[in-house]
Amino acid sequence: MEKEEYKLCFVDDNKAWFTNNFEEQWGDDWDDKPYDCNAEDPYDSYKNNGKEYKIKHKIIYFELPNYYGYLPYNRYTNCPYSVKDINNKIVPWIHTRDFNIFAGTSLEEFKEVIKEYNGKIYVRED
Repeated sequence: MEKEEYKLCFVDDNKAWFTNNFEEQWGDDWDDKPYDCNAEDPYDSYKNNGKEYKIKHKIIYFELPNYYGYLPYNRYTNCPYSVKDINNKIVPWIHTRDFNIFAGTSLEEFKEVIKEYNGKIYVRED
């Protein structure tokens, strides 16, 4: 049995969403700017040719030391990015002086990077 790969598609403060279908993942107002005032959590399904398909998520809560971690909206009074922009890798979801984490990063790689830089990971199992 092939293992499902989950990829980063959305970050809301210290909560990172990973999807098993990055290419089809969408959410309410994901094309609106600023994303932090408009975007909602990822949808759990999508439609194609009138048929609905389920999407699974894994949610990771994380902490980084105080001197680490900037989300795209942290640098602006009015963030110029939408989730669509961020997921198209115009900017990373998490930017620090030592590393960047872009959309599409695997769940495993995300955990490794956070832990490597003395962060903490909390997994929510549904």
